[in-house]
Amino acid sequence: MKFHPERDSLTLELHARPIRPVRAPLRISHIGFGTGEHGGDRDFEDLVALCRKFGKAEPSADMKHFTADLGPFTVKWERHTEFSTYTFVREESFEAPFEETVFGLLPADWKEAKFGEVMVAVHLAVADGVDAPLDGNKLSRWFDGNEVFANRMEKERVEIYGDLRTHDDGFDRMYLRAGDLGQELLGQTVQRVLELNTYWRLSLLSLPIARESSPKLERIERGLAKIAAELADGDQDRSDESLLDPLAALSAELETIIASSSYRYRASTAYFEIVEGRLRQLGAVNLNGYIHLFDYLMRRIDPALRTCWSVQSRQEAISKRASRLSSLLRTGIEVKVERQNRDLLDSMNRRAAQSLAIQRTVEGLSVVAISYYAVNLLKYLLDGMVKAHLITLDPTIVSAAFLPVLVIALWFSLHRLTRRALKKPDGK
Repeated sequence: MKFHPERDSLTLELHARPIRPVRAPLRISHIGFGTGEHGGDRDFEDLVALCRKFGKAEPSADMKHFTADLGPFTVKWERHTEFSTYTFVREESFEAPFEETVFGLLPADWKEAKFGEVMVAVHLAVADGVDAPLDGNKLSRWFDGNEVFANRMEKERVEIYGDLRTHDDGFDRMYLRAGDLGQELLGQTVQRVLELNTYWRLSLLSLPIARESSPKLERIERGLAKIAAELADGDQDRSDESLLDPLAALSAELETIIASSSYRYRASTAYFEIVEGRLRQLGAVNLNGYIHLFDYLMRRIDPALRTCWSVQSRQEAISKRASRLSSLLRTGIEVKVERQNRDLLDSMNRRAAQSLAIQRTVEGLSVVAISYYAVNLLKYLLDGMVKAHLITLDPTIVSAAFLPVLVIALWFSLHRLTRRALKKPDGK
């Protein structure tokens, strides 16, 4: 049998980012760096440098994900299209979940030299014993007195708490209590929670762009409306060409905005779909006494993204309007050019008719002039022949007799030459 050349790579894609089984209690520090589509090499060099610092085997250059036990903690690295994530896991018991975090065990020089901008930073503490009562005072201290949101997940076998705020160390905090899930299911739940925290932030990257674009789009709309009003006014003193420059400037600015934002809007839509998928998979429900964590999260994400989608639709609508105005202007200019061409052809036809009339007049004068010189030459010839006693005729009488014949012959010859010169290339 002949197999498709991509068959094996597609099968391996199913196992590209495996779920790592974990056991509670444990603490996790999760960070995501924006590297762009062309920052993979530098990001990989950082991963290699981290492995060397702990004396561990280095990953191969073609890897998109890598997991290694570095001793004090386990690191899981994943390379995505425009960002990379590091998940540092340490299985240990704790009293204060967000003190002495796993991130604090990383070498300071590596953290300072890390390539890329931090987009996601989350400390996640996972405790066991979901059925045990939770001290509300401790929970408040862990989240620095902020309002805490919470809900149950995984068929009410997991509780998750968070304040959806960035703390002094630059990290968000989440606290998770798990029942008897098993290491695989707990690892899956942890991964979904971390992915949810990663992708909801990425989905909102288009919001600053939308906010920045809105006043620019409003100004472009006003400019297009002004051009449309001038077109509708039909001012005879105004030329359509005078509107082309401002329309071209507005169209160029609009295309710049679209080019710089269209990818971001599409990416935000894709990330938001992942967020919705992870929420469905977690199956979060209310936890008595707390505002629903993920409902509160979506309460802000959904309108923010709708703002982005609205701006995207507005860009497309303005682009179509600019295209229609451009078509109207081009049509008006083309009509004017055709009218000018028609007038030019009429003028050329009149000039051709005048030239032909002048040519006819010149043709008649030419016949007279040539006849005059021809008759004089004939008379000179006859005078010479009389003086030479070759003939005895009167030169004046003979010249007068030949004059009508010469005039008719010359007129016919010139008329024939004129017709031949004016004949069309096809012979007509």
